[in-house]
Amino acid sequence: MTNPQTTFQVTGGGGCTLAAYAAGPEDGALIVGLHGIGQSALAWSQLVDVAPDKGWRLVTVDLRGHGDSDKPEDAYGDSGLWADDVAAVLEAAGATASRRATLLGWSYGGAVMTDYLTQYGDTLVGAIVTLGATDKLGAPVGQYVQPGFAALTKAIMTDDTGVVAGQLLDMCAATPLSPERRESLLAEAVKCPAHVRNSMMRRTVDNDAAVAAFGGSALITHGSDDQMFSLALGEHWARTARNARLSVYDGAGHMPLWDDPSRFIAELTDIVAGQ
Repeated sequence: MTNPQTTFQVTGGGGCTLAAYAAGPEDGALIVGLHGIGQSALAWSQLVDVAPDKGWRLVTVDLRGHGDSDKPEDAYGDSGLWADDVAAVLEAAGATASRRATLLGWSYGGAVMTDYLTQYGDTLVGAIVTLGATDKLGAPVGQYVQPGFAALTKAIMTDDTGVVAGQLLDMCAATPLSPERRESLLAEAVKCPAHVRNSMMRRTVDNDAAVAAFGGSALITHGSDDQMFSLALGEHWARTARNARLSVYDGAGHMPLWDDPSRFIAELTDIVAGQ
């Protein structure tokens, strides 16, 4: 991440300490990013780079069990804990009913985001933006899982060598990452141990009711070449949310921001301005 960030800690659900990061003006339009399984806040670095010029207050967090956040042994199966984590981050970021946040959910971050909406509602959230995201886990998401991702399930739940972390990283972008960027993202990815991924993958969640109840704007972004979740999942999000727009990134993979940052930043700019 090239621009200065403030690093701080947040006490999440069950007392879990979360590493959080802030960029941009303190009074800027509030955006909070929730990354995917086995990744870290570094996933949002392209947004960190533009936050000051955009006037955004961008707050990102290493999810529990990831990056520099705590990694308790058994604290990943309860949706309430994930919801409490997001609530704590929003509070620390300064979200209020009159200063509502735009929540970004990438991949598993969509389940975390909708865990929060299920428990707390949308009083503090004015818009949601998904990136190859799911609001379902376990059996409910099965029909949308791509074969290559499904084939890695056992390794995701057991491998601590870093091999599967690299495989997952390479599945995220249709355009290969630069060696330097891949190395930095992988260094963060391997901080998430197998026991965390194992517990996360064992959850069964279907948060469609929260998506349908959400009263704000929703931007659903999905890569046409996503190797983890089929485009049908993005289409399902767009049908379920009240005020949703589906944006399909032709030729992009699981992380639209990485494959087409200019387009994603432009779309994010519009939805933030529209709050």
